[in-house]
Amino acid sequence: MMLASASFASNDICTKIAVQFLPAPEIIVIRGATAFVFAFAIVCFVHGARQLKTTANKHVFLRSMFEGSVGPMIITCYAFLPLATVTAVMQVGPFLGMIAGIYLFKESVGWRRWSAAFAAFFGVLLIIKPGVDAFQPVALLVLLIAAVGVGRDIQSRKIGKSAPPFVVSLATSLTGTMIALLLTPLMQPFGIRAWGPWLWPDLSTFALCCLAGILMVLANTFSFLAFRSGDMSVVSPFRYFYLFFAVIGGVVIFAEIPDAISFAGMTLIVAAGIYLLHRERLRAQSKTAAETHPAPQ
Repeated sequence: MMLASASFASNDICTKIAVQFLPAPEIIVIRGATAFVFAFAIVCFVHGARQLKTTANKHVFLRSMFEGSVGPMIITCYAFLPLATVTAVMQVGPFLGMIAGIYLFKESVGWRRWSAAFAAFFGVLLIIKPGVDAFQPVALLVLLIAAVGVGRDIQSRKIGKSAPPFVVSLATSLTGTMIALLLTPLMQPFGIRAWGPWLWPDLSTFALCCLAGILMVLANTFSFLAFRSGDMSVVSPFRYFYLFFAVIGGVVIFAEIPDAISFAGMTLIVAAGIYLLHRERLRAQSKTAAETHPAPQ
């Protein structure tokens, strides 16, 4: 999972640099084309071309739609917000998943997990600072990204072992590219800086987009394997290294140093997230114990 976090953060750094020179959909197309070729070659070499048919799996398709929708939104955010801000706010995904579980799966949530959720969302408020001069409305888009990520994670669990991870990455890259192409004529009339006219990229920017595509495939594959083969309660805390790598990258590459209030917000989100995972692990252990040793009648 640490490899996944490092790959995600490196992909984000490459993308954030590229968005200073190219519009978001063009980056997605270059990145997606590279990711498609890379994933296609690996699928054919490792699994054989016969595995390509698993891209038709319903859950692979739905996951690709969710993940493909994230690309245009997150690159737009990178054009306006610091790298660490985007990454930190996205960490509220598990709490949105908890809330979704109440409505979708009728799960019960106790006061401890609700307290952790409120702490995490308070951390988000500290980071995006609504009502002050530093607030940027595009920060609210990051919350939508986190919500879409919940749908992606639900579909990832439903895929299980029915499709190899590189096939999932292959489908994601293709779907994301198609979504970006469809959105381009719809977004350009709004005059958003990140959705301007396409430009001929210089060699270094083109190479960054290609590198981002390779890193995206590796990140999704490492993450998919970690959650599929490991204990989720053990693997999940390591996802917060994503934020650590993003903060380091933001400081070193972009000279984006979070202020004390933002650091406090990030700390709250991470602490609340780890506590939530701890509570989830205790619930799972209690449920297993109850099923293994049912109460006498």
